[in-house]
Amino acid sequence: MTDLVPNPTPVSSQNIFEKHFSNTKSLFVDREAISPHFIPEQLPFRETQIHEISESLSATLSGKKASNIFLYGKTGTGKTSVTRHVLTQLLEFAKGKNLPVAGLYINCRNHSRKYRVLSKIVEDLYPEERFFGFSSGFVYDKLVDWVSKNKAQLVVVLDEIDKTKDLDELVYSLTRANDEVTGGGITLIGISNNLFFRERLDPRTKSSLVEKEMVFPPYNAEELRAILNDRVKRAFAPDSVEDSAVNLAAAFAANESGDARTAVMLLFRAGELAEQKGLEKVTDDEVKRAKKKVEEEIITSMVSTLPKHQQILLFSLAELSLNKKPQAKLTGQPSAENVLFSGEIYDEYCSMAKKLKEPPVSSRWYREYISELEMFGLVSTTASGQGFRGNSRIVKLGFEPRKIRDQLEKELLG
Repeated sequence: MTDLVPNPTPVSSQNIFEKHFSNTKSLFVDREAISPHFIPEQLPFRETQIHEISESLSATLSGKKASNIFLYGKTGTGKTSVTRHVLTQLLEFAKGKNLPVAGLYINCRNHSRKYRVLSKIVEDLYPEERFFGFSSGFVYDKLVDWVSKNKAQLVVVLDEIDKTKDLDELVYSLTRANDEVTGGGITLIGISNNLFFRERLDPRTKSSLVEKEMVFPPYNAEELRAILNDRVKRAFAPDSVEDSAVNLAAAFAANESGDARTAVMLLFRAGELAEQKGLEKVTDDEVKRAKKKVEEEIITSMVSTLPKHQQILLFSLAELSLNKKPQAKLTGQPSAENVLFSGEIYDEYCSMAKKLKEPPVSSRWYREYISELEMFGLVSTTASGQGFRGNSRIVKLGFEPRKIRDQLEKELLG
């Protein structure tokens, strides 16, 4: 009888990681410095924003509550980096002067409910205690007690604040606490990528939260080039990145969105590709190859951060783009591929929302959502122009529909 069990593959005596460890000399000297999460000591081209935020928060050093601040801007415009930098400097200075100033950073993507935010705050203030299972009222009282007993000024940074599902209740609780504390205060800094988010706030929340607001503009190509050159000096071995590669990464990012994270990711991925090929330098070719990979990463990141109804709208757009046949113009010529009319998109969105047991938003908010998606570069819009009946708005996806749909299927359909 023939032995059906294959001969086992000989096991090499060499450790499988040996070839990786003994590979050609790395182009990187500090990979962390070219990571999108790295915050340098200096933040070029954001001096104005640093000055304005620090000037506002300086009131806490005199025992006064600072104005609440709301920061807007696209992803990668420095909002989080600037805020964390200023907060770190504030706390270091206060500690050196023995002043009762405290602060903490919370990402509302990870703490998306009022209870979770309040619990995170008090767990940072009482590190030796645990509050799991206690009521929201108990946790709130502990916060008020801590601020009052320490006569402290507490600065709470809420990043991606638009991800909070019960934001009005959260903001009301934190601002109301200022009426109950004695000798202290709580200052809020809200950060959002969504320039239109403020318009959807409850009037009471808006008046209490948005006492001061700032918009972070996108970086231009020259600014991105300077940022990348600084990162290259920190992250790469000397003379291992061609100037033209830096220029190209900056130009790509400036043309797409003015996003510093995109520029940094492009150069990081290009460095990895060059290293895998055993090259001594990062060139334009590696940046071009990295662009496609980074675009896919950006789509995944951007789509996953959208509010649910914008995800449903984008999913509807992708479905229509994949399944609709091009509509002929009055001249008989077919329209461009993947071009859709605003009205049919809204109908598809309403149908999809109902399937997901979500009440569709009004046509007014639908138009706002389209404008927001266009601001993020996920869609482009134009008037229908000649060749079509009526005066309609035409919408087209900015990325490949199948990739958008596949990503959103995971987000919406699980």
